Amino acid sequence: MKFHTEILKLKTQKELEFINITDKIKKINNNFKIKEGILNIFSKHTTLAIKINEYEPLLLKDMEQFIKKLAPEKKYFHDNIKLRKNCPENEPANAKGHLRSMLMETFQIIPIVNNKIQLGKYQQIFAVETSGPREREIIIQIFGEAIK
Repeated sequence: MKFHTEILKLKTQKELEFINITDKIKKINNNFKIKEGILNIFSKHTTLAIKINEYEPLLLKDMEQFIKKLAPEKKYFHDNIKLRKNCPENEPANAKGHLRSMLMETFQIIPIVNNKIQLGKYQQIFAVETSGPREREIIIQIFGEAIK
């Protein structure tokens, strides 16, 4: 069995953003030759989700509207920095980012068969920024039987 860990660094551009990281994940997987195994993609941030869905521009607009409807622009309790204990003064008002991220996972586990990530025909892997722009880190772990 082999095990590999790699950190994917992103610099997001928007407050709410869907970043297609599929090709980057596939490249990492292809460089680490696994016959059968699993790939784990994990966000190190509470406001950066990891999601699998279809990359289609109109659907992305629908997803953005859906997320904004469920956690709209407004003042939340968490945004009152002065009332929070042990909170740095430069902490951003990002409650809506936390709420938006709660709708999604911070990780995905994907099977690997014959060194190929087993995504469906239309499935793509997204990092979903909910409180950007920021610098982010995603941990990629691959575990499985090595190609001989």
